[in-house]
Amino acid sequence: MIFYSIILLLSAGGILAIIRRNREEFTAFNFAEFMEGLQADAIALWHARLKDQSLLFMEKRLRGTRIWVLKTEHVLFKAAKKLRGIQEKNGNGNGNSQNDTDQNLPA
Repeated sequence: MIFYSIILLLSAGGILAIIRRNREEFTAFNFAEFMEGLQADAIALWHARLKDQSLLFMEKRLRGTRIWVLKTEHVLFKAAKKLRGIQEKNGNGNGNSQNDTDQNLPA
């Protein structure tokens, strides 16, 4: 904790030293204009590079997810088909087996 306190004090001291050396520039600084310029630069960067890259990244991830879901679905369908085959062999499937006759019905 002492280490972080020292870093905080050194940082605050550095900020105060910069302000004292550049007092006129600090008083003339307008934060709203700075943020408007920063926002305009961020929007330009988004439209120039980041939009295409992020959409391409999402498309690749969605394609990979779709392929994984289709593979999982295929495995589940194969497992269900095997289970149905086991049930039909045991006479528990579609009711047409000799083992499925109802004992209470008259013959």
